Order: sequence, then structure tokens, then C-alpha cells
Amino acid sequence: MSALIQLRIGHAPLNRHLHRIQCADSPRCPSCGAPSESIRHYLQYCPSYADERWRMRLRLGRRAEKLSTLLYTSRGLDALASYNAKTGRFRNPHSRR
Repeated sequence: MSALIQLRIGHAPLNRHLHRIQCADSPRCPSCGAPSESIRHYLQYCPSYADERWRMRLRLGRRAEKLSTLLYTSRGLDALASYNAKTGRFRNPHSRR
């Protein structure tokens, strides 16, 4: 749930934000090397997560293309939670799971 809130407010632990607050060396996407790992890049464009994005699109149809759908509707939040789990991008390396 915290990852969903962080995505909504723009403070997600993605390299663009982490670099801005001096917690990452670079804003680059660690998955594909794009110049900036922004929320939009992570959710809509990163080629490394194309399969997960396709599954999200199957659930939501064309509405999956809108950040407002993903971040502010109950169906979008459900699909986004599944997407986050499948990408593993927000997995805590120190957790036991």
C-alpha cells in the first residue's frame, strides 16, 4: 500500500526521485538504462516491464494508459498493486519475504 501512495504523491523509490534527494547516484532506470526512471516511465514505457504492463492492460483495457486510472480508481489500484508485485521493483531487499 505504501508504494501506491508514494506513486500517487510522486515520492516513489524510483531513481528519478531518489537521485533528486541524493539517495541514488543517477536518475537512470536500472532495468533498461533510460535516462530517467520516472513514475510515467516505470508504469507506461519501461521495456523491461512490458509483460507485466500487458497483463495490466488486459485487466483495464485502454484505461490502463492513463495514470489517473491507475492511481485513483479502485480497479486501477488493484491492477497497479498486481503490477508492482510482478515487477518486484518496490521489494525491500531487507524483508524476509
